[in-house]
Amino acid sequence: MISPVTIPCPGAPIAEAARAALPVLRTQRLVLRAPELGDFALFKQLFSLPTAKFMGQPPDNEAIWAQFTNYTAGWTLRGDGMFTVCQNNTPVGFIFAGVEIGDQAIELGFFIAPEAQGQGIASEAATATLAHLRSLGPDQIVSYVAPENTASQALVAKLGGEQTGTLDGALVFSYPLDSDGGPEAYA
Repeated sequence: MISPVTIPCPGAPIAEAARAALPVLRTQRLVLRAPELGDFALFKQLFSLPTAKFMGQPPDNEAIWAQFTNYTAGWTLRGDGMFTVCQNNTPVGFIFAGVEIGDQAIELGFFIAPEAQGQGIASEAATATLAHLRSLGPDQIVSYVAPENTASQALVAKLGGEQTGTLDGALVFSYPLDSDGGPEAYA
């Protein structure tokens, strides 16, 4: 397995300049930014929890690293990807805002550290990400939620998502393309 390392190199300033071009979302309490290598520890922790079953990923180190690099590389390969959710400069979770293989639409997904749950962080981060996605003018924004994951279903409903179908055993929730659900969302 290739493991995360940080190697100082002459190209580091150029890499940092390129990184600065990626979107950064800010809310009253949070900063959502592209992942850094140091974020992998939290990602691995979250994907190793029993609740990771909802993410469809077995807790295998190589698979978790592959998922982290896939989500991170999306920014370069497809122009979408994962945001690291930071509170007071500390990573507390991740928001996925992109398209994976097989997806029919832009997906909004979220996974927040257990110690950061119940504080409105997922809702605040997902609301900011949803606004960002809407500004890009997509045809559709969806979330895929396991039927037994009632907490995520409640958050998706709070964000305005409505169940529109199923895909590979997951419930598919679609969001209005404008923030107030008005008729222009369906034009």
